[in-house]
Amino acid sequence: MTSFLKTLIKDWPALLILITPFVLIAAYWNQIPDEIPMHWNINGEVDRWGEKGFDVFFLPLASLGAYLLMLAVPHIDPKRKAKSQQKGIRAFRHIIPFLLTGLFLVIFAQWMGLDFELGKGIGVVLSVFFIAIGNYLQSVKPNYFIGIRTPWTLESEDIWKKTHRLGGRIWMIGGLVLLIASVFFGERLFFWFLSFGVFFFAFVPIGYSFYLYMQSKKETRASSDAS
Repeated sequence: MTSFLKTLIKDWPALLILITPFVLIAAYWNQIPDEIPMHWNINGEVDRWGEKGFDVFFLPLASLGAYLLMLAVPHIDPKRKAKSQQKGIRAFRHIIPFLLTGLFLVIFAQWMGLDFELGKGIGVVLSVFFIAIGNYLQSVKPNYFIGIRTPWTLESEDIWKKTHRLGGRIWMIGGLVLLIASVFFGERLFFWFLSFGVFFFAFVPIGYSFYLYMQSKKETRASSDAS
């Protein structure tokens, strides 16, 4: 219990992020419309509505759930590898709630009738998220819970390191580019730019890990033939 309390004290920024949506909901409950927008199409038009109830709490509860899951990771890791990288896991305990709470704040502002481009607001939150994740990806060691977990990175520690070094740089630089684009691009153009960016961030590191795996197999085969 003492260890758990120490962790919570160290995680006070994350706890502040987690509590903020619940405080806002309580403070502005009477001003939240009975019917709330929950999803927008590419043109920024609402295409799905929710009700004043569970839908209001969906993102805050998802944020809390993600935090609790990351808190439990070191204890449910079957090989206890996660315990050796508490710093990285702690960073993810902050970053993931930041993303979900950031998205909630943007949507909450729409509920309150503030006039701004929703897509750009979400874009700024995602851009900062990518930059933060990219910063920590480069230092994440092999494990089963966080990072770029492909069959090839989990097979080799060397492939893991190289893939995360490249992936971290791509996410950081890409996040910065997206942040700049969110300022200068129109909402529709930025949506397509963001969609391509997410695809690029995800699949380039995966493809690179497979490439490294195939290269290692060729090298192993060549050394076997030479001997």
